[in-house]
Amino acid sequence: MIPSIFIELTFWGVLLAIGVSDAQRHRIPNTMVIMLLSVTCLFLILYGRDEWSDHLLGGLIAFVVSLFLYWKRAMAAGDVKLLFVVGLWIGLDKLSGAAMSIILAGGVISCFYLAIYLAQTGVSFQHNLRSYYYQRVSFRFQHKTKLVIPFAPAVVIGLASYNYFY
Repeated sequence: MIPSIFIELTFWGVLLAIGVSDAQRHRIPNTMVIMLLSVTCLFLILYGRDEWSDHLLGGLIAFVVSLFLYWKRAMAAGDVKLLFVVGLWIGLDKLSGAAMSIILAGGVISCFYLAIYLAQTGVSFQHNLRSYYYQRVSFRFQHKTKLVIPFAPAVVIGLASYNYFY
């Protein structure tokens, strides 16, 4: 039988590669998600015992919530697939805590991406803030460039911090 540490290291290695891929190319390859799903299923088959229903519910709930966010254009399709596998890995009992850690990591990462965006545009923060308020009041969109923030790095950092602290 394969020791669980090897399966867990493989899971984290593939998850880290997905996070780097999304940060660099804003793309999550399906092959990596399938690898992650295979590792998750192998782990559950070997070590899941009677917890299959908990893990399936965790994956299903993560999928439904992220699919809703995809329909609202707040998330990409690769993120939906990734969150299904992550939900399957952690199960329903740990899903809410892990989700909070992922959301917190996403907020921190978003602040860094916003800072980089503001530094590259050369426009002051006050001017950007005024134009944001104008858009909200007048319902007119005037930005020429769209700020795209990869979500997979937030999933990696959030899940790692959740596993470390809890």
